[in-house]
Amino acid sequence: MVRKEFSKLTTGMKVLWIIAIAGAIVMVYRWVFGLGAVTNLSDGYPWGWWIGFDILAGIALASGGFVMAGTVHLLGREKYHVFVRPAILTALLGYLLFIFGLMVDLGRPWNLYVAIYSWHHESPMFEVAWCVMMYTTVLILEFVPLVFERYSLTKLHNLWRRFVPWVIVIMVSMFTLAMTYSFWWMLIVFVILVTWEVLMMAGIMPRDKQMPILLIMAGVIFSTMHQSSLGSIFLLSEQFIHPLWYTPILPLLFLFSAIMVAPAMVTFESLLSGRVLKHTPKLDLLSDLSRWMPYFLVIYLLAKLGDLMVRGAVSHTLSFNTQAISWWLEMLIGVITPLVLYLTPKIRTSRSGLLWSSSLVVIGLIWNRLNVAVVGMIVAEWETYFPFWAEIFITIGIFAIGLIAFRWAMDNLPIMEHHEAPST
Repeated sequence: MVRKEFSKLTTGMKVLWIIAIAGAIVMVYRWVFGLGAVTNLSDGYPWGWWIGFDILAGIALASGGFVMAGTVHLLGREKYHVFVRPAILTALLGYLLFIFGLMVDLGRPWNLYVAIYSWHHESPMFEVAWCVMMYTTVLILEFVPLVFERYSLTKLHNLWRRFVPWVIVIMVSMFTLAMTYSFWWMLIVFVILVTWEVLMMAGIMPRDKQMPILLIMAGVIFSTMHQSSLGSIFLLSEQFIHPLWYTPILPLLFLFSAIMVAPAMVTFESLLSGRVLKHTPKLDLLSDLSRWMPYFLVIYLLAKLGDLMVRGAVSHTLSFNTQAISWWLEMLIGVITPLVLYLTPKIRTSRSGLLWSSSLVVIGLIWNRLNVAVVGMIVAEWETYFPFWAEIFITIGIFAIGLIAFRWAMDNLPIMEHHEAPST
């Protein structure tokens, strides 16, 4: 039976399944024999490829969920609504795979639950842990209406609309208590949110018919906080991070680059899925969305260069070493080249031009996170870290699992606007 179903798959899906299964086998090997059996990590380099690629880059590339949801439901840009569902799907898969990757990276993943009740509100890692748990919950709550719609679960959908705002009130209030350890701050936030929801229920304040405003706002708040806090974690390692990447504004750069990559990731996903799944992408809307990219790229470029000048670190870009070369490649591939492409009207209005431009921004974001976590990390007492093949292969296996799940969701759920889900 399994062989028969497998034979029906396309060649690409067969390859993905083989990679996913092989990756899962290596993951099991890691859990049985420990980190030392599959990584080059050490006491000097306890964070490596999995942190840089799976977590830092993966979380940033999932930013399209909160950016597009906020743009449409909070800023009123309804014309981009067609991108919201695919962005939420990508974000949800990204966060679930990030959590899966974290389970591989942690030496004792079974202790992860301790962060729920062991509160250290002064710790950026504690804040990241709570934000990720909260935002993953928000993404699930944003995603389940697609399941209700697919299977015509009208009663459950109505219950969802009624109770989700109150779930968010409780979540945000608890988050406030955990971060501040102050009952009074929690009470203030609770009263404000309850008042807001009551006013919307009474019709005094407008409310979104499709998605509760409090749900969208919670997603934006949690995402904004942990995107920046991932950068805050590296502020604790000033003596180990190369001056090309260590900066007091690293949290702001992490947050802004995550927002910047969101339109590019939405464009990349839309064009690539359109080619694979044989649907027509909204090229006019993608071209319109890309108009914001030059502004983002220029601001990011000026922030990076201005920071280097203020810190007196410009001379490091002229060195002939691995770090300087990687910095130039990051800037040329991920910022300068796509900036030139996006400023060219002919390229910005063509499918191939948008695909290449968005791809370069995505690659640049990944390169930046790997530079911060791997290339720019120098611990003199230890031999320089370089990822073991099994580390990279596990990441490829996780990525293959994500692509399989994405393909299934696109085929079976009403992800695309005007998409007809298959009948039961």
